Amino acid sequence: MPESRDTYLERNATELERLRAVGARVLAGDLFPRLAAGWTASAVFAHLAFWDRFVIVRWDRYDREGVIGDLPDDHMDLVNEAALPLWRALSAGAAVVQAIDAAIHVCERIASLSPAAVAAAVDTGRLAMLDRTVHWSPHLDALAGAPDPLPVDGIGRVEPLAEDTGQAEPLAEPI
Repeated sequence: MPESRDTYLERNATELERLRAVGARVLAGDLFPRLAAGWTASAVFAHLAFWDRFVIVRWDRYDREGVIGDLPDDHMDLVNEAALPLWRALSAGAAVVQAIDAAIHVCERIASLSPAAVAAAVDTGRLAMLDRTVHWSPHLDALAGAPDPLPVDGIGRVEPLAEDTGQAEPLAEPI
């Protein structure tokens, strides 16, 4: 039996509070480990903000067109690779604020979905468009240093050798 709407809304609300708590640790200056492949705490928060806003835009398009458009299988990897330098250039404060704002808005957007929209996501296997914890939790686990965090969207396992100060890193070359 599919999960009830209330189940994923409650999970989203609970994990949104965790996102706020981890974000508060970043803003307080707590140090987080540098993650694999050049990811930092700031980049992770910017990444979360981007993908939550992407889900909102997809739901807006669904409202206009009545269908959830298909995307190429590798689109997330391509976007993550292309955007990582920009996400790393954001300050920790800007990234955390954007992530929390986007998470609040995506939760509100999901809560306002029609039964037909929910059915469209469930019927096409797009549960992450309803349950944002599918995306948030592994990233928050990695940032919080949870044991054996799962690699998701190219972030990888925690590498405890270097620290992330949350400071913005300049782009390698001007664009």
